[in-house]
Amino acid sequence: MQSFPRPCQLGLAAFLTVLSCQVFLAVFLAPLPAQAFWPFAPEEPAAVSQDPGAAPAEMPGAGLVAEAEALHGALKVMADSLFANLADPDPESGDLANGVFVCTFVDLKKLTRTSSLGRYVAEQLLSEMQQRHYTVLELRKSQSVMIQEKRGEYGLSRDPAEISDSAAAGAMLTGTYVQSEESIIINARIIDNRSARLLAAATAIIPRNRLAEQLLADSASVSVKKGEPIYLKRLEL
Repeated sequence: MQSFPRPCQLGLAAFLTVLSCQVFLAVFLAPLPAQAFWPFAPEEPAAVSQDPGAAPAEMPGAGLVAEAEALHGALKVMADSLFANLADPDPESGDLANGVFVCTFVDLKKLTRTSSLGRYVAEQLLSEMQQRHYTVLELRKSQSVMIQEKRGEYGLSRDPAEISDSAAAGAMLTGTYVQSEESIIINARIIDNRSARLLAAATAIIPRNRLAEQLLADSASVSVKKGEPIYLKRLEL
């Protein structure tokens, strides 16, 4: 171990100089992390303090997914109520034993106007009926399948030339929707095709959120070119 020189062997000034050098070397040459003395070391990212009770950050698109799930759930509840209101809900021998058409839901203020919302409601109720084993007849079924390379196979159509001009079913499921400032009220009904008697009805109220606004954005009325008749599909009763 190196020993300091005695003050008697050196002058006082020289002794203090040697002592200062020893202390300097002991402090600054100790095996400390070099990064602590490097002036260009990268700064550590600041720690983000998060409130334990705060909600987690929402992923992009997560809000619309939650709204879609909520809409699906609301329509499912409406379907449960609708079919529960049938006098005889038995799929094989009850009120709907002769099959059902499912039609697009329309704007209550103008019954020839609809939107993606009206089409989506009809699509989900069609699915709900099939899951309950009711006989559902597809009005848009083409008489042939159109196949296009790199595009796919098409079995549904709204072109009168591609679908049958008549169809038979005992009942029709249809309905309306009406918009308010903060909500949309959807009313569904099942009607007997022979007597026009109301067989069942149900209502759902959904919020007018981002998803609803997107589905309503393409709202349009039936348009007929001059001299072009509106196509009607005849129901065989």
